This record gives sequence, C-alpha cells and structure tokens, in this order.
Amino acid sequence: GDMTVFFGLSGTGKTTLSADPTRALIGDDEHVWTKDGVFNIEGGCYAKAIGLTEANEPDIFRAVRFGAVAENVVLNPKTKAIDFNDITMTENTRVAYPLSYIDGAKIPAVAAHPKNIIFLTNDAYGDH
Repeated sequence: GDMTVFFGLSGTGKTTLSADPTRALIGDDEHVWTKDGVFNIEGGCYAKAIGLTEANEPDIFRAVRFGAVAENVVLNPKTKAIDFNDITMTENTRVAYPLSYIDGAKIPAVAAHPKNIIFLTNDAYGDH
C-alpha cells in the first residue's frame, strides 16, 4: 500500500490513526526520511493511555501486556490492572510497547517514500 506520514502535536490522533489494522505500521514516532524512503528508529509506539478501552482503541489496548511499559498510571489495588480513567496523578498517562505488539506491524520498519503527508490539527474525536 501507499506510505502515509502523520504530523501533529501531542493528542492529535497520530498513534490512534497509525494503529489502524488496515495499514502496515512502521511506527508512531521517531522516523528518518532519506533518499531511499522512511524507517523507524524507535522500535515501538508511545501512546496516551487516558480513557483507553478495548472498544475505542483495540490494537493499542491489546498491546498493553507483558513487555509494555506504563507511566503515570494508577493500578487497581485489588486486581493490579491499570485504571485508564484514573487521573489522580496526571492526565498525561502513557503506554509504550514494541512495534511487534500491533497486528500488521511491518518489521523491519522500513517503507518507501510517502505518497500522503497529513498534518493533524484535531484529536481523533475533534476535541481540539
């Protein structure tokens, strides 16, 4: 398929859109664009976790498992599960996970020159 690059500020939907299972994902951040194409140097993804549910972002939700890193999150004291709605510490909760945790990830994370370059100015829900 065609290579697409999403640009935008934090919270504009880059990670959500790049995790689309119909796309071959090479990463959600930290890319290098050369005369030969684009490649990812990060090896994973870094997503906002606030309000994360399997219903609204299934691929990202399922990527939060052993080997992923969660930051600024609160765990349920009984189940030890992440409470994605708890903003006691901060609303800037994040999860980082290997690229291989996303179905459809392209490994090695190398692609041709982008055919589409999209600058996002709203989040995925139009809230900004």
